[in-house]
Amino acid sequence: MNDNTAPVLQSVADGIATITLNRPRAMNAFDGATAQAILDAVAAVARDPAVRVVVFAADGPAFSAGGDFNWVLTWPGLSAAERQQGARVMTEVVQAIYDLPKPTIARVQGAAVGGGIGVMLACDYAVAAEAARFGLTSVRNGLLAGIAIAVLIQAVGPRRARQLLMHGGVFPAREALAIGLVDRVVAPEQLDAEVAALARELTLGAPDVQALIKRLVTSIDAMPAAAAVVDLVADNVAAQCVTDEAREGMSAFLAKRKPRWVR
Repeated sequence: MNDNTAPVLQSVADGIATITLNRPRAMNAFDGATAQAILDAVAAVARDPAVRVVVFAADGPAFSAGGDFNWVLTWPGLSAAERQQGARVMTEVVQAIYDLPKPTIARVQGAAVGGGIGVMLACDYAVAAEAARFGLTSVRNGLLAGIAIAVLIQAVGPRRARQLLMHGGVFPAREALAIGLVDRVVAPEQLDAEVAALARELTLGAPDVQALIKRLVTSIDAMPAAAAVVDLVADNVAAQCVTDEAREGMSAFLAKRKPRWVR
């Protein structure tokens, strides 16, 4: 049972897990405890074979304001090692979500700012309400939106990433869609239905292949040599063809039935 006062809530229904940021009064900003709670929730859904898709959501009017200023303002009184650990746990949140071996969807109902954009972009899909607003505003507060940088570059490219990080302004959902920051924008009343439909579509894919795709795309993106890419892809295609999932999928297709991973 979830503790409704916990900074992060977690639920599972019909193979779809929802991890919900639960600090609405703080605009779902995360301090060290919240970051650790997110890491724990991510690890739990990663281990759970019943979970096919993970939705990252938030309670209240904001998706996430990123790092909690009240927490960061305590850092000058900490040791260098403690400050490093604080920065690291926030960075690990984005990396853990990015590395989750299951499809992930960010349900963005309101403002996503700074590190909140990092959490959103660590997901495979971002579905936003038309009322949502976005911004890499840290530069205007003398800070670096560091935990968002890697996934931001991947989403919009280095030139646009530099512009957004240096400017620090806030912009609407339709602009976020136009530059590739989010994947779908819908009316607020349609947000839950859109996320649910996408999550259900993602359960139609073979789970082991989805996990393999996530690993391979990351590996290939980091590889400079075309020949190495060819070998990596060929090796994985050959290996996947003889797995239980592949045999089940091909048999199901020929028999005109659903494969066993589809409910």
